Amino acid sequence: METNQGVPQGSVLGPLLFLLYINDLPVTIHNANLVMFANYINVSVSFSDERLLQTKIDRVVAELETWFNRNDLVTNAGKTGVMLFHNRQTHVLVKPLVTFNNKNVDYTAEIKFLDIQIMDTLKWHSHLQLLAHQLYKVDFMITSLKEVLSPNLIQNIYFTNFHSFLRFGILFGGGG
Repeated sequence: METNQGVPQGSVLGPLLFLLYINDLPVTIHNANLVMFANYINVSVSFSDERLLQTKIDRVVAELETWFNRNDLVTNAGKTGVMLFHNRQTHVLVKPLVTFNNKNVDYTAEIKFLDIQIMDTLKWHSHLQLLAHQLYKVDFMITSLKEVLSPNLIQNIYFTNFHSFLRFGILFGGGG
């Protein structure tokens, strides 16, 4: 099969080539912070004046559209969303209109980013529920296997599964 553009998914060089391909994106986008990991790109725009925030968002989106179109990349509309961070006491939320390639992008109250559930209120209960479910499954596995495996293997299972789930994202939560 001949490929004129792109890299076959699952190829060994695919991730490296993709990183090289998008390497110039952060220097192209002004007035926004980008967080990029593999094929995840998150854009953070903030401003205290609501009217100027809309203008800033429009500029950033225009820069993103230009870069994506120039590089023949498309976004997955199903995985694209906007989140407005706020505290629970905020009664009236002004949600700027965000359009990308002439389509309105929907606001979401919760999104998964690198296996961490992030909520617009920056509360952790959704992530903790997901984490508890994952830990419960590993605990069941360890309990089921502890009579047939050596303590060394049980310890390896604990550190590769249970402990890694606990430590994953700890910097996100403010721990070190």
